[in-house]
Formats: sequence, structure tokens, C-alpha cells
Amino acid sequence: MDFTQEHLRPGVRRIQLIGTLDAPGAMSIEETFISALTAEGGQVIIDLTQTEYMSSYGLRMLLVGARELQDSGGNLHLAGASEAVMGVLQMAGYDTMFPVYDTVDSALASI
Repeated sequence: MDFTQEHLRPGVRRIQLIGTLDAPGAMSIEETFISALTAEGGQVIIDLTQTEYMSSYGLRMLLVGARELQDSGGNLHLAGASEAVMGVLQMAGYDTMFPVYDTVDSALASI
């Protein structure tokens, strides 16, 4: 599991999660992911286009990060989830907790 990040415009960043977000994957990046997520606050789009699988550990990592981001005045947006990953997000109710978009471009346009 890995992630990349980039600034899309002032106050808006994209963090792309790459790989399998299961227990080992989440544990391998959680600390650095949450640090990156909360470093600047603002609006953060989590790009899930390269996320192959997500378990409850991945869900937990996103929730912890989102709470810390909100504490710093930012907001989390989810984009580009595959059908399988979207199913996990929906079962956990994340589609009602966070804005969810089909693409990063549609997320960016709505922010």
C-alpha cells in the first residue's frame, strides 16, 4: 500500500491511495497518511481509483484521518472508487458521512 499527494489548486489537495487497503496495508501507511492528510488542512480529495480493496482497517484509517482533518478545519471528499470499494463504503455508511464523487474532476468541480 502506498499513497501520493499533489496540490490541485490553492486549498485543495488530492491524495491517491494505491494498492490494497487491508490490515497490513493500512498499518503500513496510517501514520504517514494521517500526517499528510492533516498537514495543511483545507479540502482533501481521496482518490480511490487505484485502491484495489478496502477492509475495515482501511475504513478506520479514513475515519481517523477525516476526524483529525475536520479538527484542523478541513474536509474529506472521496472520489473514483471501484464498484467493490464503493460497496464497502456504502455498507459502512461512508457515502452519507462524506461527499462521494465518481471522479476526481467532479469532486474538484464541486469544491
